[in-house]
Amino acid sequence: MSPEKQRRGYRRERAAAVEAVSRGLELALSRDGASEIRSKGGLDIVTAADVAVEEAMRLVLRAATKFPVVGEEGGDNAETNATYWLVDPICGTRNYASGIPLFAVNVALVDKGKLVLGAVGDGSTREVLVAELGMGAFSKGDGDWRAISTSEESKTIVIDGWPTGDAERERAGRFVAKAINANRWDIRSLSTTLAFAYLAEGRVAGYILFWHWEGISSALHTAAGVALAREAGAKVTDKDGKPWTVSSDSIIAAANPQLHKELCEAL
Repeated sequence: MSPEKQRRGYRRERAAAVEAVSRGLELALSRDGASEIRSKGGLDIVTAADVAVEEAMRLVLRAATKFPVVGEEGGDNAETNATYWLVDPICGTRNYASGIPLFAVNVALVDKGKLVLGAVGDGSTREVLVAELGMGAFSKGDGDWRAISTSEESKTIVIDGWPTGDAERERAGRFVAKAINANRWDIRSLSTTLAFAYLAEGRVAGYILFWHWEGISSALHTAAGVALAREAGAKVTDKDGKPWTVSSDSIIAAANPQLHKELCEAL
């Protein structure tokens, strides 16, 4: 059943999220502003396209709802017990700026601390994906909406987010060495949200993010993807096996509980 035909939940908000992501993806794929790059400090960069995409998405969301919009580039705050949007206009900006289509446009809705909705525009396939709490995950390219689900068949694990702390860096290094020596999976690195989209569609089997910022700064980059993965059947926790929340600073996501257990044990 397509998301438009479902009759309960956040139907209006879901439509707004899909529209915002579709508009944002269209702008990003035009590459207008992609070559206008500035540093945000360290390896972090932003392009003029990031800013333009976020503003376009904000306009769509504000026109459809009264909820605050918290964006990666434009900022703004939201109360913990409020309902608010999270917008990461281009997740994978360095790929995007380099002309590599491994990036994603994403938006999530958080209702009183609970992640209830996520939508993602996949720059590599031009698909739009959407998921709502308890109602499944869907993808749409040139045709109709189709239900998506996770799969372990790819035998591919995505590993991202190298930690800055010495202890966590060593932990990450040990895990990567184990994963390589096990010779059971292919190892990849993608943009955060794109990895979740691939997991939700069964393109990859698991995703590990060793460290990210805490709180809303982290959720900006991860919430939309988590919504997709969970509704597609993935088990998603932090690196210590605790349930993922919008405040989590790390992620282990796997196509099924058995694979999730194996990844946790390897850590």
